[in-house]
Amino acid sequence: MDLGSSIRRRRARRTRPARRTRPARWARPSAALGKSSRLVIAIAAIGLISGYLVATRLLFPPGAPPPSLQDVPDVAGRVVGPALALLEDSGLTVARVDSVHHPVIAAGTVIGQSPLPGPTALPGAGVRITLSLGPEIGAVPDVTRLLGSRATRVLEASGFAVEVDTVESEAAAGRVLQIDPVPGTELPLPGAVRLEVSLGPPTLPIPDLSGMWIEEAIAVLDTLGLVVSGFDMRYSILNVDRVFAQHPVPHTQVGAGAAVRLTVGQAMVRQREQP
Repeated sequence: MDLGSSIRRRRARRTRPARRTRPARWARPSAALGKSSRLVIAIAAIGLISGYLVATRLLFPPGAPPPSLQDVPDVAGRVVGPALALLEDSGLTVARVDSVHHPVIAAGTVIGQSPLPGPTALPGAGVRITLSLGPEIGAVPDVTRLLGSRATRVLEASGFAVEVDTVESEAAAGRVLQIDPVPGTELPLPGAVRLEVSLGPPTLPIPDLSGMWIEEAIAVLDTLGLVVSGFDMRYSILNVDRVFAQHPVPHTQVGAGAAVRLTVGQAMVRQREQP
């Protein structure tokens, strides 16, 4: 064992300064800092509350509470006289009266109001009502000189509901034959007007006369009210005195009294030899 080294270690322990502990007063600034923070927060809260009170009480004070609403009676469907009396008895006044045509409600009847029924008006407020003038009346225009399509557009533009019937007639196709009711009649709009429009004269198809004898073909045409306008003779071996062509061609639609031209076969005759 080295006695010298042991002695030196002991001396070193004796000469080493003792560890100093932190004085207790060093913890005091932390507590002081906590008190300062709470004080700042309290001052800020007081400032905010004071500012809110000044803004809401002095700078921007709340307005007076709104008045209670008054009940508005329902006057729709009433005649104008009793409707006005009911509004007056309710402590209300009539601010404005409008009038419009209505197709089914009688004239002088209330068809609308503003404000609507219920607690919707201020005390003494004015009420606007709308009255019916009844259905609008229109006179049927005279469209007899117009074509059916044009007459329909004129009547519809005048507010009428148009019904069109078409019939065969000697008048040109598309012409108006009759108006019901007659022109000048006053009707509530939209009133119903019926037009009778011509389809033109009646037509029939030309029968096929091919192979018929001349007399037979003429009789058939005469029965149908058609006439023969003439004959075109053509030499033929098999169709002598028979119809083998016609104009107009078969099944063509024509009016009564139309003319038909027939092509008829003619026998071939040999020329005599010269002596």
